[in-house]
Amino acid sequence: MKLVIQNSARVWGGNEKWMLTVAAGLLARGHDVVVSCRAGGEVARRLEGQGIRVSPVRPGVLLDLVHGPAFARWLRGERPDAVLLTSWKSTFWGARAGRRAAASVVVRLGIVRAPARAAVRLAFRRWVDAVIVNSVEIRQLWESHVAWFPAERIHVVLNGVPQASAHRAAAAARLRGEIAAAEDTFIVCGAGHVSRRKGFDILLDAFARAALPDALLVIVGSGPILGELQRQAEAAGIGGRVCWLGQRGDVGEVLAGCDLFVLSSRNEGMANVMLEALAAGTPVVAADVSGVRTALGPDDASSPGWIVPPEDPAAMASAIRNAAGRLRGDPGAAAGLAALARRRVEERFGVERMVAEVEAVLFAG
Repeated sequence: MKLVIQNSARVWGGNEKWMLTVAAGLLARGHDVVVSCRAGGEVARRLEGQGIRVSPVRPGVLLDLVHGPAFARWLRGERPDAVLLTSWKSTFWGARAGRRAAASVVVRLGIVRAPARAAVRLAFRRWVDAVIVNSVEIRQLWESHVAWFPAERIHVVLNGVPQASAHRAAAAARLRGEIAAAEDTFIVCGAGHVSRRKGFDILLDAFARAALPDALLVIVGSGPILGELQRQAEAAGIGGRVCWLGQRGDVGEVLAGCDLFVLSSRNEGMANVMLEALAAGTPVVAADVSGVRTALGPDDASSPGWIVPPEDPAAMASAIRNAAGRLRGDPGAAAGLAALARRRVEERFGVERMVAEVEAVLFAG
């Protein structure tokens, strides 16, 4: 079967990691896959590096009357069996083009969102055959606020991430050498696109409030509010204790080298980076946004992490302090949490399971 995936992102994020994993998995299963994405960008480079064919022809946004029709013509030439749309702003033209090419049209949605604009609602009513979401919370939102879209066509497919290959002790030694941290320094990590949605301002506030002795905060990623966050850190008196690592190609290794990962997002579906931290054996403190309870389970001794109310830096600071006390004071507890985190990913968030479920939705006909 032939699949066209559409993605218009300018930066590499969790949605793009998901797309690459699915594309590679479907290729391995014998499908023909081509991805419509920005020419020469990071997304195209990473896909091509994995042997995935890409095309610069892509639909534009709603008022783009040039690229939309051009994408439709290209799609008719490709003659796909299914079109998977992963960029929300391209839904109208992408779905319309997919329907005209007589393909099954599926939209993948990775954050809590519902169609509000009339044109996007029209696209879902007329041309979208199914929606893939990565958390039960997104499905529940659609069932309550988008009741006109048939519930049986909304499919929850939990994210899948590979098991980490980095050895934790070796990764910790490399990271501590890079940031000049002593062996007993407690390293807290946040990672992702540096935007307001990811809540790094909340993380900085929480880290300052936690007032942990001999602790550093590592932030991996870049984005539009990086300078603003750096000024916030200086104003809070923690500028010298925050390490800004920028965009990295070895995020999994950085996660494995940290003692604690913190997810401070304001909105998620199922945060890929949180799952990557668990796969690396790194315990997690997470704001109670979509996907967190599915990933971490009940907030008790059987959980590989701590769940706190969203947008609550005081509660997050308390959880960071509690985590540091438990992880620093009891090496056995730290090892036990690491094993529990890895086991959680093995049991619930495997790649093969995810690819198989996506395949079933795309080629259901």
